[in-house]
Amino acid sequence: MRTGLSGFVVLLCGLLAQSLHAQQPRAANPPVDFQRVVRPILSENCFHCHGPDANTRMADLRLDTREGVFTKRENGTPVIPGNLEASLVYQRITQADPSLRMPPESSHKVLTDAQKDILKRWITDGAAWKQHWSFVPPSRASAPAVKKKEWVRNPVD
Repeated sequence: MRTGLSGFVVLLCGLLAQSLHAQQPRAANPPVDFQRVVRPILSENCFHCHGPDANTRMADLRLDTREGVFTKRENGTPVIPGNLEASLVYQRITQADPSLRMPPESSHKVLTDAQKDILKRWITDGAAWKQHWSFVPPSRASAPAVKKKEWVRNPVD
C-alpha cells in the first residue's frame, strides 16, 4: 500500500508541476538579430545578384548596404520597416509566379519557409539594421565609479 501511495504522490506532484509550467506566460519572440540571422540569409541567397560585385549586380539593387535596402526606388522601396506588404523584398520572396519570385530559379537557390518567416519577422519588427562590429568606430568606456577615490592613482586602477 505504501508503494502505491508514494507513486500516487509522485504522479500528483508531476501533474502539478506540469500545470504550473503551462500557466506561465511565454516570452514573445525576441527581435530578429540582423547580423547573426538576417545578413547570412541575404548573403547566401541574394548578394550574388544584389551585392557588392558591380559585375554581377542585377537591377542596380544592393541588399548589402543600408542605403540599398531602405532607399526608395522607381518601383518602390526594398524594405519599409514595419510595413510588410509594401516591402518589395517580401513581395518578391513570396511571389506566387515563379518567374517573378526571388531568388530566381536560375540561381539554384531557394529560401526555406523558415528563412522567409525570419525575413518577415525582421521587416515586421522594424527591420533594425546593425552595422558589422568591425565597421563601428570604437568608443572609450567611462571609468567606473569608486568608493575610495584616494586609492585611485590612474584610470586603470
